[in-house]
Amino acid sequence: MNSKSKYTILLISSVLVVYAIIGGMLGRVSAQNGSYQQLSIFMEVLSRIQNDYVDEPSVKNAVDGAIRGLVENVDPYGGYLTAKDVAFYKNYDLFKTPGIGAVLAKPPRLGYPVVISTIPGGSAAKSGLNPGDIIESIDGVTTREMNLVQVHGILSNPLGKPAALAVIKSRRAEPDTINVPREITPPPAIDAKMLDNNTAYVKVPYLATGKTAEVRKQLDALLKKGATDVVLDLRYTAGGDDKEGLQLANLFLDSGTIAYLQGQKFPKETFSANAKDLLTKAPVAVLVNQATSGAAEIVAGAIEDNHRGQVVGVKTFGSGSVQKLIPLDDGSALLISVAKYFTPSGKEIQDMDPQDSGIKPTVEMRQTPEETVEPDDQDVQPAPKEQPTKEEDRQLNRAIEILKDPSKISATKKAA
Repeated sequence: MNSKSKYTILLISSVLVVYAIIGGMLGRVSAQNGSYQQLSIFMEVLSRIQNDYVDEPSVKNAVDGAIRGLVENVDPYGGYLTAKDVAFYKNYDLFKTPGIGAVLAKPPRLGYPVVISTIPGGSAAKSGLNPGDIIESIDGVTTREMNLVQVHGILSNPLGKPAALAVIKSRRAEPDTINVPREITPPPAIDAKMLDNNTAYVKVPYLATGKTAEVRKQLDALLKKGATDVVLDLRYTAGGDDKEGLQLANLFLDSGTIAYLQGQKFPKETFSANAKDLLTKAPVAVLVNQATSGAAEIVAGAIEDNHRGQVVGVKTFGSGSVQKLIPLDDGSALLISVAKYFTPSGKEIQDMDPQDSGIKPTVEMRQTPEETVEPDDQDVQPAPKEQPTKEEDRQLNRAIEILKDPSKISATKKAA
């Protein structure tokens, strides 16, 4: 048997094993849905490459590429991790691991990581990165072939040396070079204050562990000072701990379903509100935009579906899944999404169709180019001729207006 034949057998065997592992989990390996036919096409292509390519191909690179493509084409939040990637993933913490202080996603249609939000006080925010910015390369290395774990890994090292990012800004053809320091990001604080007309305003920049307890303490103090309604600002609140999202929603709910988890092989797990954890029954409005993602979407979906308050703003990003790490014999591993979050009414927060993904507000506002995360979003409206100042927060003003006079909801929808 010649070397090419050995390489062919090794490669096919490796791909078959990985395909069986993933396909077995996802229920995709069956004669009925054409998987075997697709695999035979792959084998034919492989044979052509082995016999006709100008040079003898690298088996390792071919196997790695096949596995990577198989996993990441199915699951944008998954990936094929090397042993080094696995070690990084197990120890990664946004506020303990060096990085740039940004929450990233890798939408399939883009193929590159995109910034969903930047952490206030972090190096990404201070360096001018914005939601919607596409990171094309890091230190001259393209990010197209990296999964999100690998992207964060290269952004964390070497500490002390700025990461040279080639960034494509919204509506620009050529990337800008931005040097962003690699450093530990400090956890952002909750912003809680009393607005005019006795409205409690609470801004949660990131739903890290313990943040719900902080919200409870500060909001309770405002309620005791005479707050009659609440604005919960979850704009640009991405990532975070799912449990914190469930707990935050429970502050406003004394009964009913907050959300549920379910997957093809993952039994349905329902999260219900506990009356003991209720903080207030005061009218509430939740502010969201396209950079609202993850745990914050659980909160918005729970408030909306339980008719507990109004969700005001722009349709959220659409990210709500649970990943499982599956170790392989050589120290590498597969990271695969095994369940998704659903709102109480059964809406999938992270839908396969980007148009159906995310939480649609009860009161929608026009989205300006400055507010979009995904480039070329069809829902983006031209920016107003006169941009509002920070003091003229359209979403916040509309939310307060609705809280004070719920009859203006229909008028709000027409005006937004």
